[in-house]
Amino acid sequence: MNPRERFLTTLDHREPDRVPLTARLWHDTEARLMRHFVAETRDQLYSKLGFETDRTHLRVDPPSAWNPTREYLDFCDSISYDPWEQRVLYEEWGIERKLGSVRPGSDVRQFYFTGHPWEAFVEPGEVQEVELPDLDAPGRFMKARELAGRFQGERVLVGDLGHCQWTKAWELRGMLTLMKDLHTRPAMAEAILDRLLGHYLDLTDRLLDLGAEAIRYSEDWANNKSMFIDPGMWRRVFKPRYRELFQRAKRRGAFVFFHSDGNIAPIVGDLVEIGIDLLNPVQPECMDRVEIKEKFGDRITLDTGASVQSTLPHGTVDDVKRETLHALKHLAPGGGFVYGTSHMAMYDVPVENVLALYDTCREYGGYPIRVP
Repeated sequence: MNPRERFLTTLDHREPDRVPLTARLWHDTEARLMRHFVAETRDQLYSKLGFETDRTHLRVDPPSAWNPTREYLDFCDSISYDPWEQRVLYEEWGIERKLGSVRPGSDVRQFYFTGHPWEAFVEPGEVQEVELPDLDAPGRFMKARELAGRFQGERVLVGDLGHCQWTKAWELRGMLTLMKDLHTRPAMAEAILDRLLGHYLDLTDRLLDLGAEAIRYSEDWANNKSMFIDPGMWRRVFKPRYRELFQRAKRRGAFVFFHSDGNIAPIVGDLVEIGIDLLNPVQPECMDRVEIKEKFGDRITLDTGASVQSTLPHGTVDDVKRETLHALKHLAPGGGFVYGTSHMAMYDVPVENVLALYDTCREYGGYPIRVP
């Protein structure tokens, strides 16, 4: 099987020739692996690890007239993110950020938010009047169109919406202010969410028109222990809007991929009900992945991986192998399973642990699964 066929087979809950693999590597970790393998490109690195890219992400870009400043390019270089992608996610909306402190041992810095452009709004009408990023601006989909043409039929084309409801709402409003709205000024919260809903329904349609075969929605709903809001409120306020977003894609035959960090176990059943096909990252520190597989594994694909909070950074090679074998044994049978790193493998992850992860998958990840 080629990578596209392998991924589509597991999405269909059938067993491919072997488990599809991914890698989510922080810049420092990726650089060390590139040096280890003397690899010059990411594709070469993935080949050395034992897999090939099976999907390509289609995203909206800034207008072609946008000319980034040297200061902005340096900022994005410091956080190791693409300037064009970052512009669309944050600054184009008026969201303000600054660099965080230098972390010993890492060449990459984090960022923090310093300004939320909708925080001062006092009436829902102000939300309706604010100007949103213009999806008709020249150049918006030039790169996405080029990628779709290049990889159509070779990789699964994934339209990436990114933050679209909860996360985008608090980035614009401020998290504490949005939480207050949900409890004391629900009309304001719903006005924000509905304005975003209209924008991202439009973007969904445009990405599907370009040939996207899946739409990815990215939100962070929880910490390691619990969700940020009560699951009951999530069902009342957010679930109907996600349903509308997901069904827009499903009606046109596309898969729905959903990302959320943290322990979202209380709402996984709801997400399955309203149409998700793939859940990522299903972090091992946060949720019982075997339980999720047993309950929902016939309806969703688990796109997960080895722990980036404990095993990969702090465990031994044997620990990594043990965790990977456990995942292969309990999560891989029947398909509906993708494996790699559960999230970004940060600067503190030893190269030998990354190698142990992928070596184990190469040795034991063929179907039918036979784990000692």
